[in-house]
Amino acid sequence: MPFLRRSFLGLLLLAAMLAPASARPASARTVTDQLNRTVTVPDTVNRIVVLQHQTLDILVELGAADRIVGVLDKWQSLIPGLDRYAPRLASLPTPGGLSTVNVEEVLRLQPDVVFVTNYAPPAMIDQLARAGLPVVAISLSKGEGVEAPKLNPSFADDDAAYSEGLAIGVRLIGDIVGQRARADRLIDYAFAQRKLVEDRVRDIPDARRVRLYMANPDLNTYGSGKYTGVIMKRSGGVNVAAGVRGATKVSMEDVLAWNPQVIFVQDRYAPVIGEIRKGPAWQPIDAVRTDRIYLTPEYVKPWGYPLPEALALGELWMARKLYPDRFADIDMQEKVDAFYTQFYGQPYTGPN
Repeated sequence: MPFLRRSFLGLLLLAAMLAPASARPASARTVTDQLNRTVTVPDTVNRIVVLQHQTLDILVELGAADRIVGVLDKWQSLIPGLDRYAPRLASLPTPGGLSTVNVEEVLRLQPDVVFVTNYAPPAMIDQLARAGLPVVAISLSKGEGVEAPKLNPSFADDDAAYSEGLAIGVRLIGDIVGQRARADRLIDYAFAQRKLVEDRVRDIPDARRVRLYMANPDLNTYGSGKYTGVIMKRSGGVNVAAGVRGATKVSMEDVLAWNPQVIFVQDRYAPVIGEIRKGPAWQPIDAVRTDRIYLTPEYVKPWGYPLPEALALGELWMARKLYPDRFADIDMQEKVDAFYTQFYGQPYTGPN
């Protein structure tokens, strides 16, 4: 315990040394983050440390990439290609990750705010806050009570929880970095595009909806409680793994019993497609027999948590794969370029 006290006192001393009175903000305000914590942040935020990949992406979309001074350690594997639109990210310090942090390194970066994920360990959030840092937790979901800090939450309505939570989260980030108007445009754009898909798949009977499976490595998938199930439903499909909870490992027997008609693989897990196509155990499955196995482009972002382009582009891309006749008039490249030009500052340059 004496060591821990000395270590904590050292952090406080370092914080005081790195933030002299002349550098402290003249004015501040309070915000409520997505763990329902009240956080005091400067009125003007010029230096940002971001330890959550979804928030990192949103900050780039909001035109705040030039103010980021530190990023999470595995962002390039979690959100590949983002540095094409914000090249300076690749050279930034990595003082922590989703569940770990080096507080001394964060303090040296002198951030005005630190963004973390809602499921960051409470001790990590507390350590940062006790060092005098404004720590804002983002979930992009509307979780209540004990569900708010969970990686695999339970919601009464997954769609509503993520739809409302995404809008709240993006606008909160926009407010903090002084880009609320752009945040509003981003959310409005995403939900307007989502309606296009909603209108075209609404009349498909349940019995004719395509059965889908999201194949992550080592028989991991996403069940209910994750945005991935929402994007499948919104695109007019049925997540065959809806009976399991969250991000979880299933068995080959499960997948064979579910017999999906289409299999999606996230772009960050591309080798999984080859494993499925060549794997003897997979051959009886409808999606394999008809070769309806699709690698999602970067912009689909069919993750456990939503992002604006998942609503604006991902649900549309997925619906076109499931029901090509209903979306034959849609030029996907045109839609993608329009979104990326408006919110990333250039047309999409990633793989399709």
